[in-house]
Amino acid sequence: MSVESLQHEELVQLLELLCEDRLDHDQAARLEEIVLGDQGARRMYLEYLSLHGTLYWDAARGIDDESEVLEVGGAATEPVDRSPAAGRRTLVAVAVWASAAALLLAVGLSWRPAEPSAGPEIAVADPSGLPIIEKKDSAASGVDTGLTRRQPATIESTPAPQMANRVEKGSTVERVVSPDAVVPESKSSVNPQPSAGSLAEIVGFVDSRLAAQWQDYQVAPSPVASDAEWLRRIYLDIVGHIPPSNDVIAFLKDRRPEKRAEVVDRLLDDPDYVRHSTTIWSNLLVGRVERREVNRPAFEKFLRGSFARNRPWNEVVGELVAAHGRNDQNGATNFLLAHLNNDATPATAITARLFLGTQVQCTQCHNHPFNSWRQQQFHGLSAFFKSTRSKPIRGTGAYALVSGPFEEPPFYEDRRGVVHMAPAGLGGQRVDLKGSEHPRGELARLMTGDSDPRLARAMVNRTWARLLGHGFTTPVDDMGPHNPPSHPDVLDRLSQEFVASGFDVKRLIRWICSTRAYGLTSRMTNRNRIDHPETSGERLFSHVYTKPMSVEQLYDSLLVATQVDQATASDWESVADNRRRWRSQFVYSFETDENDEAVTFDGTITQAMMMMNGPLIREALSQQPGSVFHHVVHAPGSDIDRVKRLCLAALGRFPSSSEMRAITEMLPLRSSAQARQAPVSGPLAEGLQDVFWAYLNSNEFITVP
Repeated sequence: MSVESLQHEELVQLLELLCEDRLDHDQAARLEEIVLGDQGARRMYLEYLSLHGTLYWDAARGIDDESEVLEVGGAATEPVDRSPAAGRRTLVAVAVWASAAALLLAVGLSWRPAEPSAGPEIAVADPSGLPIIEKKDSAASGVDTGLTRRQPATIESTPAPQMANRVEKGSTVERVVSPDAVVPESKSSVNPQPSAGSLAEIVGFVDSRLAAQWQDYQVAPSPVASDAEWLRRIYLDIVGHIPPSNDVIAFLKDRRPEKRAEVVDRLLDDPDYVRHSTTIWSNLLVGRVERREVNRPAFEKFLRGSFARNRPWNEVVGELVAAHGRNDQNGATNFLLAHLNNDATPATAITARLFLGTQVQCTQCHNHPFNSWRQQQFHGLSAFFKSTRSKPIRGTGAYALVSGPFEEPPFYEDRRGVVHMAPAGLGGQRVDLKGSEHPRGELARLMTGDSDPRLARAMVNRTWARLLGHGFTTPVDDMGPHNPPSHPDVLDRLSQEFVASGFDVKRLIRWICSTRAYGLTSRMTNRNRIDHPETSGERLFSHVYTKPMSVEQLYDSLLVATQVDQATASDWESVADNRRRWRSQFVYSFETDENDEAVTFDGTITQAMMMMNGPLIREALSQQPGSVFHHVVHAPGSDIDRVKRLCLAALGRFPSSSEMRAITEMLPLRSSAQARQAPVSGPLAEGLQDVFWAYLNSNEFITVP
């Protein structure tokens, strides 16, 4: 991109801030410098102000045509020269099969996000129709790739490419494919709230605040993520699995600037969004460990229905807190049935932590050492749960959640042995529960009402952390004066808009995924190395923070990459049972006042090897009809084509040039004519198995980029 176009882009952004009355002193000085220093800028300045008085100008209109072409075109196919990026921990793939070990060493599956390649790539179709990625010499052709850009004098503050210049869609009803779900016949607006700001306004605000902090810390954001990296990220974040190969190819071929926004909308309307959201929240609310009092199918059905209809989050939380009845008939009751042990202390702790973003468990015995929570407040919150009991239903395996009448406030003893009364209340609001038949209904009213902003703030912070890799606070569920957020104005604005939207979860996800920060690569640069929460503690969001897949994401991604379920399981129930057995081997529980659980899978290579040499991977490589490997081996095309298909299935990209060199040296690949004359067999088939196994065992596969 030329210096003139960068200045043009910067001028547009400053003019937008001027017309929205959001221009600070430094930005005003920069605007004056640009306008007074260039005649074309002065002309544009006058024309812009004239137009602004009569036309609606979209504040998040995107970037100019030149840079759009460069970024979209350059990212349409994955760069083949994936050189290492400094500052990232080395992600090395390790093999345990003797033959695959040599292949892995030669292929060099030490994955890090790719550096920009030295030149553009062009796709050339081979006889099979699969694009072959080749390098085009930019020096010889005289083409400016635009991949190495000069930084402007100030930090860029452009909205996320391809995510702006659009009208925000309303909430929609989902189609769920699970056997017991209700499938609506048409989409309709579920909880429209005209008081919420537009997508462009909200995203523009977030982008400008993040850019201002980048400038304060003198860091520059990482480049925009390639299409392949972004597509893998958005699929894992919204629907919980990697994109299928066909979706990757179609997305890479698409040159339209609005394609990323359309993918977000499509995935939010996908049944797998409902399933993934249900998995996330069932794990948070009742854990992965099976509990006697919990009817997990009924609980997951309740969550599926809530996410499918995009119910307002405050309604869902209110129903979970106030639920009563049988756990097989009212799925919401299972949340509290999982936490009524130890005199309902876990119920108090998890309710405050998940829904209010406050860790209060330590105040059971003493005042909180850092925030304003006192021992009396913990017991005042716990008072709402004191009369709640689980009741086994005779002759069945079901349990009922019941609440007796509230008679007297509970008492607690402080560390000096003094006994105190604990009146029921939340956040300074006391409630007289004497004679109340349903105390938790009062708590639900306090939590979900307009007077307590913590419900919205907790959900915004947790959703931001899930999508960007870190929240505005660390830990994400310990918010308060003792742990201030990294971007308080962004958290406040998103929380206010979330409330104004009617607690619309889909809309919240769409806002965050539309920000510039979400669209950046996860690769750090020399200009933002301090932005590393694990080492420096700074959370600037100048790049996306990578995170390991969850156990469920890994399992579901393996099914997408290999389609082994089509060869080994005949129905939805069998796949679900296999998935539950898979995750159970990595989970164990603590006997604590919070009913804590630990997931032993944390993405290490040793665990990946242990896991992926199990029955699932063996089935995936066995050439059973219906699997991806069977299709690749038996489909027409060249052997090079087969290697590309395996890499695309596993990693959502084409093999790098170094990978292809190693593979062609180690495998007895044939010419295209020979490949058409005879099927794959013998050492070549075994070598392709090793290639696929190596890709599936790489750390790139188990990482959310």
